[in-house]
Amino acid sequence: MSHCEHCGRTLPEQSGRGRRRRYCGQACRKAASRDRTGNLLRDIPDEMMLADRWMRWRSIERDGRRTKLPIQVDGLPASSTDPDTWTTFPAAEESRTGDGLGFALGNGFACIDLDHCYDSRNHLKPWAKALLAYTPATFVEISPSGDGLHIWGHAAAMPGVRIRRDDVNIEIYSRDRYMTVTGRAHRASTRALADITGLIDFARRLG
Repeated sequence: MSHCEHCGRTLPEQSGRGRRRRYCGQACRKAASRDRTGNLLRDIPDEMMLADRWMRWRSIERDGRRTKLPIQVDGLPASSTDPDTWTTFPAAEESRTGDGLGFALGNGFACIDLDHCYDSRNHLKPWAKALLAYTPATFVEISPSGDGLHIWGHAAAMPGVRIRRDDVNIEIYSRDRYMTVTGRAHRASTRALADITGLIDFARRLG
């Protein structure tokens, strides 16, 4: 049994020895070709896809630095604290506005952001390796920059935490924030969301 590489639907069985079918139709073939992230539906947990907490983001320059501005699918400003500016996953994924997908944290959804966690040889830094070794089976993705990781999971709402020590660079959020979503799963990732409360406590000790 095979599945569409874009939407994940089961494909009908093929007869004969023709080329293996990859998409369920022309719409999915076109969407996959124009979307750099390709197989988002295959890697993002169902819990996230079914939650109407999605938005888009656009890279802008502010005060001499690049930042990721949350926007709605029509390009208007979005807010991590205003559900009226959020949308469904299909609507956000289908939109070509901005530079990528975003997800509003809260209601049990939390994320640990490991920033600049790779060294010059593209190896995980020791602190990041230790954190991943302690990470339960949950969704872990590569950040838009390619040199960071997002560890997604469940945790109670709490104030945000920023940990800066030596080369340790960690941010932890579980409410009133949004995070970018790439769907580029790290090799340690699973298509599930685990309770990451213990991992958050461990990360705090790194600081």
